[in-house]
Amino acid sequence: MDTFDDDRLREPAQVTVLAVGGTGESYAGDRRTAVTGLLHEVTAALDDRFVSRWVGYPASYGPAPHLGGMSYRISVDTGARALTDALRHTSGPIVLIGYSQGAVVIRTALDEFGADDDVVERLLAIGFVADPHQPPGVIAGCEGWGVAGPGPELPDGVATYWVGAPEDMICNASADSFLRDIADLTAALAVGRIRDWVGDMWKTLRRNTFQNARRTSPGPAQVRRDMRRLASAVREVTGYLPGTFAWRGVRVPNRRGGRHTSYAREPYRRGSVTDPDTTGCQALAAWLQVCATFSPIGDMGTSVELAA
Repeated sequence: MDTFDDDRLREPAQVTVLAVGGTGESYAGDRRTAVTGLLHEVTAALDDRFVSRWVGYPASYGPAPHLGGMSYRISVDTGARALTDALRHTSGPIVLIGYSQGAVVIRTALDEFGADDDVVERLLAIGFVADPHQPPGVIAGCEGWGVAGPGPELPDGVATYWVGAPEDMICNASADSFLRDIADLTAALAVGRIRDWVGDMWKTLRRNTFQNARRTSPGPAQVRRDMRRLASAVREVTGYLPGTFAWRGVRVPNRRGGRHTSYAREPYRRGSVTDPDTTGCQALAAWLQVCATFSPIGDMGTSVELAA
C-alpha cells in the first residue's frame, strides 16, 4: 500500500466539536459523550464533517440546581480542567461551543494555553450561546458586557461567533445592574462552605473589585439610583425566569420570560440569517459549517491509501 499526498487524494479531516453545557445541564462525574441540553440543537444541525462530544463537569452555581452543589467558581475551574484534558486528547481541527456557564469554562480553559500551542493552532472556531462575558456590540442590541463583565481573553485570530438576545441578562445585563453585583458576590457561594463564601464576599467588597464599585456611593442620590436599578433588575430577572410558572396544577404565564433558553426554539432574527424560522442554535451551526468550508484549518486532511 502506498500513501499519496496529492491533494486530489486527500480527504478533509473530521472536525471535533467539544460542547460544554450551562448550569444544570451536566453534573459532577458526568461521563456522557453524546451532546445534550441546549447545545444538542447546534450539533444536530451539523453535517457529517463534524463529530461532536460532550464535556461533562459539575455545572453548578452553589445551591442551583441542587442545594448541596459546589460554588460557581469551583464548578468553572473543574470544567476547565475537564475541557483542557479533552483538548489535549483530541487530534485534528477542533470547534468549541459553550452555553452560559459553559462559555466561561471555555474561556478559562483557553486562558491556560499559549498562543503558539498546538491546540490553539488547531482551533477552527469558537461558538458562544448566552456568554456571561459577552463583549459589547457583537450582537445588535447588546450594548454592554454580559452579566459577569469582561472575562479571560480569547486566542487571537480564532473565529468566534456569539448567539444572544438583548433581553437575556446573562449576556446583556444593564451597565449598573444589581445582577452584576450578585454575580460578583456569589461566585464562591456554596451551602456547605458559607464561611468561605462570606470571606470571599468581604474581600471583594473591601477591595472594591465588584463591577459597580465606581457607580456606588453612600447618599440620597445613590438611593434614587438604586430604586431605578431595582426596577431594572426585576425586568431582567423576569426575562431570565421560565415563560410559565406551574404550582399545584396552576399555570401562570410570564410573557417576558424564557429569554435565556429561547435560542433552541425561537426564530433568531440576525442580519446574516435569511430564513425567518432559523433558531439561534441553527444559526450557529450554519456558521460553523461555513468555517469548516473556508478555513485552512478545516482543510487539514488525511492521506488516502491506494493499492500500488
